Amino acid sequence: LAEAGLHAPEREVLTPAPSSIALGGELFSRLIRQAPEVDGIFFCNDDLAQGAVLQALRQGIRVPQEVAMVGFNDLPASAHMVPRLTSIRTPRAAVGRVAAQALLTLLDGKAVTPARQDLGFELMVRESS
Repeated sequence: LAEAGLHAPEREVLTPAPSSIALGGELFSRLIRQAPEVDGIFFCNDDLAQGAVLQALRQGIRVPQEVAMVGFNDLPASAHMVPRLTSIRTPRAAVGRVAAQALLTLLDGKAVTPARQDLGFELMVRESS
């Protein structure tokens, strides 16, 4: 975004705090105060996105009519939110297996090839986007 001249720091909310539903609500409120014109938000995980959906409800902000939201990880509860949360589904078990195998390979003193593996993802389009 920076290279394209599209980076807007006031639209980026970062924290070192542990992820939680409560934190998602707090970060949503902070973002809406900093950049009230925002009409779409991508969260780095579903916990944060779930908290934001709940906070939007408390603030009377309609999802997705006023602000669309997308999470990441597609946690089971995301399909049961109101509205149901759009999320990126990743093959978490496969990621764990591949990472464990790579670690074992490295511990054996061998190189991991290929160094990167694309395990894919799936966009789970639901009502929040």
